[in-house]
Amino acid sequence: MNTNSHSYILPGPVELASLLSGLPGKYHIRESDISVETFWYLDTFDWRLYNKGLLCFRSGRSNFVLTSFSGEFRIQDEGPALEKPLPLHFSGGALGEKLLSVAGIRALLPLAEISRKSQCFQVMNRDEKTVISGVLEFNHLIPPHQQECCQPVCLGGSLRLFAVRGYDKILAKVRDGLKAQGLEPGYSEEITLHHALTKLGKHSHHYSSQFVIILDPSESVISAAQRIFLHLLRAMEQNIFGIMEDIDTEFLHDFRVALRRTRSLLGSIKKTVHPDDIVRFQQGLKEIGTFTGPVRDLDVYLLAKKDYQSMLPEGLQEGLALFFQGLARQRIKELQGLRKALQSPKFQTFMAQWQEYLENSFFPTSLAAGQKPCIQVASKAIRKRLRSILESGAQIGPQSPDTELHSLRIQAKKLRYLLEFYRSLFPEAEMDILVKSLKKLQDNLGNFNDLSVQQKMLGEYQNALPLKNQKNALKVAAALGGLITHLHEEQAAVRNKFEQTFEQFITTENRKLFTILFQ
Repeated sequence: MNTNSHSYILPGPVELASLLSGLPGKYHIRESDISVETFWYLDTFDWRLYNKGLLCFRSGRSNFVLTSFSGEFRIQDEGPALEKPLPLHFSGGALGEKLLSVAGIRALLPLAEISRKSQCFQVMNRDEKTVISGVLEFNHLIPPHQQECCQPVCLGGSLRLFAVRGYDKILAKVRDGLKAQGLEPGYSEEITLHHALTKLGKHSHHYSSQFVIILDPSESVISAAQRIFLHLLRAMEQNIFGIMEDIDTEFLHDFRVALRRTRSLLGSIKKTVHPDDIVRFQQGLKEIGTFTGPVRDLDVYLLAKKDYQSMLPEGLQEGLALFFQGLARQRIKELQGLRKALQSPKFQTFMAQWQEYLENSFFPTSLAAGQKPCIQVASKAIRKRLRSILESGAQIGPQSPDTELHSLRIQAKKLRYLLEFYRSLFPEAEMDILVKSLKKLQDNLGNFNDLSVQQKMLGEYQNALPLKNQKNALKVAAALGGLITHLHEEQAAVRNKFEQTFEQFITTENRKLFTILFQ
């Protein structure tokens, strides 16, 4: 915060004359007209700015401010006149760069609408010279549209004083007077937002893309599974509105991650749940994965546009642009189908049945094995999955087919899910080491698989190009051919790093950790 300014938090409305009542008689206050401004606090759906101690708000259509909770810095700039802008929609500069580094590809959503009354003033001496300048502000929460009958709610305000060189004594006297009134110095933006969120019933923990759930080691595995399933179901439900409104691509991504985690956990507790239930719900979950896949696949390609552009020379860029235009049109069609599927009675019935089963039938129909302590079941499942990875990975050599790496990738993903599900049962530091090591192996296998899938998709797209405009088709074909060649070379480089990455995962230290933790 600027050392020449001093801010005080005001719990409620108060007259400026009352705040500065201790001024000596030779000083007087000159007040400006009151101005009213409406602005919106913004953040991503998963509170990325708030969790980093940052506040973003906009006034009007395109005036944006980014500041820290403490007020130690403030960036103000023009931005996109969009209701829910993405960081990439901001032009270059400090504001856009900072938002992109924190919020990434997530849209900025309105958290709360605030009406702020501001009045500038100056403290003048007998010579009509300004000795202190300041701003008095009061904030009111504007109720959401569905609560239009409600009156705006006072959220308090702030008094900001700005020092004028040569008049330190009068400033110190005013500050002493404010202290005597019980006012504490501080930056009010965080407090205003906190009050607004409290009134709205919102909080920064309502959603996180990170899987976090605390289990009791003695808790039965069926109880732990139920809590995890309900946690994942909630995550899926929370993301549906963002998919329907097409706010940003992470809503569908998080939905599908929760879906995959659910399928993985269901498959890992086969001995605790009736087989018919496993089959029934796995089938329904698989169908959801199938109809949500096409849009997500297209999102992945569209998000990689800049990477693809960097792979090709200038002469092939026009064909690449035509290719991405085609993908964008295809995504519009696929999104329409996805929306219909999410609104369909079949999907909604399945989700309701899954929830009802978890809440009312999961315990009564569980098998005897479901009563085992979750730490015992977790350790055994992790040991089994790790053993499978060690055996499969050791057999992969330079000449092994791609299918073997694909199979190992799936096994590594299942191990990662197990470590995430049961992470709270084991020492945090040791689990961090294992998860980070596993992630490096997953990144290698995942990159290899992604590059393989991309080449296949591009080849199929290339072969299916329409012949109505042969000139454009040739441009696109040439661009895709260049991409396929580049991706093939990149895949070979990733493949060559597999043995080294796998050896780093199965080091003696990691093996000891697995043995100690999951014995």
